[in-house]
Amino acid sequence: MRLFDTDRVGTYCDDIGHRVERSKDGEEVKMVDLTLRVQPFTPELAVSFDPDVRALLFTMNDAQPKPKIKAMEFRVPVPRQMMAVCLLPADDEDGAGVFGARVFMDVEISAPRARTEKGVDGYGLVFYASFGPVSKDDLEFVCNWHTQQRFVTFTPQQPALDFAGAEESDEAPLASRIARHVPKAH
Repeated sequence: MRLFDTDRVGTYCDDIGHRVERSKDGEEVKMVDLTLRVQPFTPELAVSFDPDVRALLFTMNDAQPKPKIKAMEFRVPVPRQMMAVCLLPADDEDGAGVFGARVFMDVEISAPRARTEKGVDGYGLVFYASFGPVSKDDLEFVCNWHTQQRFVTFTPQQPALDFAGAEESDEAPLASRIARHVPKAH
């Protein structure tokens, strides 16, 4: 299940947090926690997020925000996501839309909630995205995203396989067999 069925959702990064998490084998992993916001959270984006959310937040006849709702938190089961983040909402002819793009793997999405803000029409959808470890370049990208809008495509991430205790094979893994035949970039 994708977080949004729509590609390149306009997403603001409102906050960046850092923490250290211990892995199963006791190693420390540096994690990044982002507070992300989709605003305006339109009826079309609500359907892309979850059809029930559209019905909860917007009137059925004219798709206006329901006036009695100030904030609402959702329990939507979302598997880990791959987030492809681009600077522009769509590719243009010279490819600048993917210039500066980043892909973050194994992102945990939590606490999605819709809320209203004083002086802003409609809803904003706020949620947390946690991932790690990150490279120096990834951190720079995230810091540049802070307080700005980027365009994110969410894709469900397949769960990582646990090979602990697996029998060793004489056959080299597929990736290493392929790597032997791919020329190295200099």
